[in-house]
Amino acid sequence: MAIVLKSGLCAALLLMASAAAHADFDCSGSHGGFRIQTSDSWVGTDKLEHFGVSAPFGALGGWLMRDTDHPVIYGGLLGTVPGLIKETIDGTCRTDGFSYKDLFADALGAFTGAWLAHWALTYSSSVHGKTVGVRYDNTF
Repeated sequence: MAIVLKSGLCAALLLMASAAAHADFDCSGSHGGFRIQTSDSWVGTDKLEHFGVSAPFGALGGWLMRDTDHPVIYGGLLGTVPGLIKETIDGTCRTDGFSYKDLFADALGAFTGAWLAHWALTYSSSVHGKTVGVRYDNTF
């Protein structure tokens, strides 16, 4: 039960952080319907922003899923959720739209962050105390 409560609390924190990090909602008009944006480019500063904002979410997701069999995959998926929420909100904007290219940059950033967190950080607890350090692990 404690792990579910802890995971739920972390998910709520991820959503709140997503709202702050993705505060660049361009929806100055009203909401309505659902649109898919096809005119945006695969490259540019917008995609770098999506990648950069999603990488810490992926790292946090990878850290939360560190005790599972596939922490990078689960952490990357968890880290992609804020970007998916942002793109879904953009899809309801009359002046913008859902961008699968932005979502791809979000997912790439989240998986990169989860992999880096899994590759670089270690956490252990024993009767003598808790240890946080840097390590390498090849489990994907």
